[in-house]
Amino acid sequence: MAGLGEGSQKKRKLKDVPEIEIDVSAPEPPSKKALRKAKKKVAEPTADSTTQQEASVPGKEQDDSKKRSDYGIWIGNLAFSVTKDDLRKFLTSNCTFADTTITRIHMPKGQEKFGKAQNKGFAYIDLANDKAVKEAVGLSEQLLAGRRVLIKDAKSFDGRPEKSEQDSAATTTKPPSKRIFVGNLDFDATKEVIAEHFERCGAITHVHVATFQDTGKCKGYAWVEFDELVAAEAAVKGFVMVNEDEEDDEGSGEEESGKRRKSKRPRRRRVWVNQLHGRPLRMEFAEDATTRYKKRFGKDGEGRKKDESAITEVDDGHLEQESTGDKPQRSQREKPKRSKPEYSRYDTETVQKLSGAIVEAQGKKITFD
Repeated sequence: MAGLGEGSQKKRKLKDVPEIEIDVSAPEPPSKKALRKAKKKVAEPTADSTTQQEASVPGKEQDDSKKRSDYGIWIGNLAFSVTKDDLRKFLTSNCTFADTTITRIHMPKGQEKFGKAQNKGFAYIDLANDKAVKEAVGLSEQLLAGRRVLIKDAKSFDGRPEKSEQDSAATTTKPPSKRIFVGNLDFDATKEVIAEHFERCGAITHVHVATFQDTGKCKGYAWVEFDELVAAEAAVKGFVMVNEDEEDDEGSGEEESGKRRKSKRPRRRRVWVNQLHGRPLRMEFAEDATTRYKKRFGKDGEGRKKDESAITEVDDGHLEQESTGDKPQRSQREKPKRSKPEYSRYDTETVQKLSGAIVEAQGKKITFD
């Protein structure tokens, strides 16, 4: 044991290694920032170098590297398995121009399926002249790989649906108000549950739930009216910011009696109100009840205007007849008089008996022997 202890205390002898020589006159090595810049320059080659590299790579198609032409077509409804060679063959076999007329084919690639490359269903083809474009557009609705392709001029945007005034009006949002509309509610949602859910945004003055007449359950939408506009805006956004008071221990430079100062700093977190019973809610601003009532039943309301227009039409026709001297016809307001029936189911004697009227003598006397 003693021998082992002595051996362990012995130091290892280093091998004879040549000493490191440092050249003080050598330039300072580049920093990490300089190395990153140099690496970025190498990764971004120039356009000339890229064209040379693409040309040097065997099997690389050079259609995409060429410049865009002023004449081109767009071809759509392609099968995902169609390649650039298929497009070339389709155009050259059905048109009179040569293969050299096709200067460029750009076909965006889609996701691979079963390890095979696929296109996105459309392509852009540049041609040499306008005559070739018109001839290629004439091949529209022809079959290619079992599908009727759609071909049109690359600069033509005909066929796109224009935005109508109704669509633009529908996209416009309503002005902010204290009353909001809540949609996509659960059928079991009640007035109390909705009020409790939105109370986190602010004070609520009224909740109106649309219910079925027979069961009394919610139809899936309701209106919530808040006391303040800020609460309604928070409800429409779907969340409200809440302050949290947390005690953070912060060490000061000087310790007073071995204790650290404690400072309260409020933290803010989001409380989400965009879901109820696991269903995403749809909130938007709604019109005030008074504004809505005036629109429907007010002096200038929609229903009042319809009634007035119908009355004016009848009155105008009545006045026109009076001015011409003809007899005025019966207005639409007057109820038609019921005409008496020309005949009756019963004869006069039966009617007199049924009505209890006195039957006058007719000069005949019946005697019994």
